[in-house]
Amino acid sequence: MKGPDKRVALREAAHWYARLGADQVGADVHQQWSSWHSQDALHQWAWQQVQNLQAQLQGLPGPLAYQAMQQAGTSAALGRRTLLKGLLLGVGAGSLGLYGYREAPVWLADYRTRIGQRQRITLADGTRLILNTASAVDVRFGAEVRLVIVQAGELLIETGKDPRPFVVRSAEGDMRALGTRFTVRQREGITDLSVLEHAVAVRSKKGTDAEQVIEANQRVSFSATQLYSPTAVDPNQAQWANGHLVIDNWRLDRLLAELQRYRPGFVQCSANIAELRLSGAYPLDDTDSALAAIARALPVRIEQRTRYWVRVLPKA
Repeated sequence: MKGPDKRVALREAAHWYARLGADQVGADVHQQWSSWHSQDALHQWAWQQVQNLQAQLQGLPGPLAYQAMQQAGTSAALGRRTLLKGLLLGVGAGSLGLYGYREAPVWLADYRTRIGQRQRITLADGTRLILNTASAVDVRFGAEVRLVIVQAGELLIETGKDPRPFVVRSAEGDMRALGTRFTVRQREGITDLSVLEHAVAVRSKKGTDAEQVIEANQRVSFSATQLYSPTAVDPNQAQWANGHLVIDNWRLDRLLAELQRYRPGFVQCSANIAELRLSGAYPLDDTDSALAAIARALPVRIEQRTRYWVRVLPKA
């Protein structure tokens, strides 16, 4: 596939993603999208890249997303709300856009997963990694240090016994394991660390403070310049490694945003039911079953026109 052809296909895929994310979408639009998608393997490739980028950029602040979408030349007629739903997808159409910056290392990573996939890896020192959906890491073991670089997504680490320091590096800083089990999630501009056993020493990339030790059952988020105050770890936080999302009193919109990480396409609910709350366990390997369970638990219905477009609406 040639570079210019890729950029055209990515631009078209971003356009279709924005159209399918609009509040009112007719059956004719879905038919047109399906026709475009099936026309060419390049279109199918571009649509998958759009999905991967969407999963990686869920934490991007709205103003930055809007600015980047405008720079990508997305039609202003779509409106700010629809642009934000696109989550910067139009940037992939530009050769100097964020897509090029983030996606290149992801696809060259030593280990990576697709949307909805998990992967278990045992490293040379006995360390065990579990990569969550749409994740990518590089492994750099040397004589002085064992280094894992998080390019995208989320992983669970159980460190092996070895005298060399074990460090996980994100875009925002380093996390040095102190004989431990922990999870790391790379969001846009933020790293989330949850310590499940023992402790992890954290240092932000540009911060002037010394390492801060995060103890077992603590969770902390940090940027390149700042560590935020630790909070308690959700005891079910790492259940994704077993294929389950276990929640307690979550808002419906939060639950759907999390499920969207595990399926290609667009999932949302109407604003008037976003605050409905749920508890329970939902299968991550079968998100259709998870959506059906939501419809049984709440006075809502699932509207699904293609496998890539789902809305949760009030029950008629």
